[in-house]
Amino acid sequence: MDDGHPRSQEIVLKIPVRGENLREELSFYEKLTEVFREFERDTEDLEFIISNLKEQIDDFSESPVIIPDEEGIIEAISKHPYFKNPCDYPIRLITILKYLKQKGFNTNYADIDLYIDRLLQNMPSVKKVGRGLYMKKEI
Repeated sequence: MDDGHPRSQEIVLKIPVRGENLREELSFYEKLTEVFREFERDTEDLEFIISNLKEQIDDFSESPVIIPDEEGIIEAISKHPYFKNPCDYPIRLITILKYLKQKGFNTNYADIDLYIDRLLQNMPSVKKVGRGLYMKKEI
């Protein structure tokens, strides 16, 4: 890329995108873009990566859930002490995932956090109140 400066060069990096957690990858590249903008660097390539990650997340969100025993997972989550006796503080997604693993459910799926997030948001009276935080209101 020649921008008129005599010593201007372009450096090409090969950065593999990990598919285990697309939302973390997206967050990483969005923060990296902010740093590039702060130092007045070109963000075109980063924005391309971000748009692709967003498309993958959108495609994932629209695809049907493929977790075996979804009903069993929902039932187990509803038996968690927090959901039996809701209080005024939120529960973390990681706490729910640990609970499911403790109850014998296989949580070794790519993007399991997205699946469980979708299940939690579809549960009655459960509301997402932050990144990985959920509140259940008593009915």
